[in-house]
Amino acid sequence: MTSGNPMVDAIGKLDLSGNVTPQIWYKTITKKTGKSYMLAITLLWDIVYWYKPTIVRDEMSGQVIGWRKKFKGDLLQKTCQQYADLFGESKRSVKAALDRLEDLGAIKKEFRDVECENGITLYNLMYISINEDVIAKLTYPEKEEQSALMGRIILISWSDPVF
Repeated sequence: MTSGNPMVDAIGKLDLSGNVTPQIWYKTITKKTGKSYMLAITLLWDIVYWYKPTIVRDEMSGQVIGWRKKFKGDLLQKTCQQYADLFGESKRSVKAALDRLEDLGAIKKEFRDVECENGITLYNLMYISINEDVIAKLTYPEKEEQSALMGRIILISWSDPVF
């Protein structure tokens, strides 16, 4: 198979996979200075990846028969240290980025004490939930703008006198 471009063909053979970040997030997920918050964007995409369902197919027919989650519990459980190690950042910078995502309303952190089967209790484990409505607004801000505009048009049309 060929695309007609040797560089495109070479990259096509690499079988690259992983997260594909919506480009609009570079404008909608920002620091308070207005600059793109790269670590927050990266963390949100990793969190969204974990919440994306895995498709379950029937072995015989190949038909999709359902979805399943990628993580064990009711919410995704991660630590700042895990993210720091994964992305080569400090725990402090990961915490700050997660705090920003929480300020935006995209995620909510919940801390729990969990008793393990062996009787050991793990304290203050971080669980992360997502707000799909906020993530949709961050990903498709033009729909929000269109809805707001439509609301104003309707309000204007109702307030104008009819002649």
